Amino acid sequence: MKVFLSYSHADQAFAHELRNSIEKLGVTVEDPDNAFGSGTAWAESIRGGLEQADVILLIVPEAGAKGANNAFFEAGAGHALGKLVLGVVPEPRNARLRELPADLLGFAVMDASNKPLDAIAKTLVHAMEPA
Repeated sequence: MKVFLSYSHADQAFAHELRNSIEKLGVTVEDPDNAFGSGTAWAESIRGGLEQADVILLIVPEAGAKGANNAFFEAGAGHALGKLVLGVVPEPRNARLRELPADLLGFAVMDASNKPLDAIAKTLVHAMEPA
């Protein structure tokens, strides 16, 4: 199984910790920060990563955060490609859930605040099993 990880700059530390926890469970996680170049090649690499992924994992960004629009776009593009899209809210900010774009409201979104990363990773991997 291959997961494409999408997040804003503000959530980078959480995203990297979660990626490591998921990878410990034997799942391959594609992190655009580590895997792709810049410029035109970057856009093509993102598209390729989305196409090759089985699951898109969106760390739900705070509205207006640097990179938030990119993260939402990647999740939407993955959905358009027929991929399973899962969302994770890293902090106890219910506003993030209220700010989801309407086309993402049907996705499974997990509140990860105040939960150990290993437990979050196990729940997500379990949710990915049908993918």
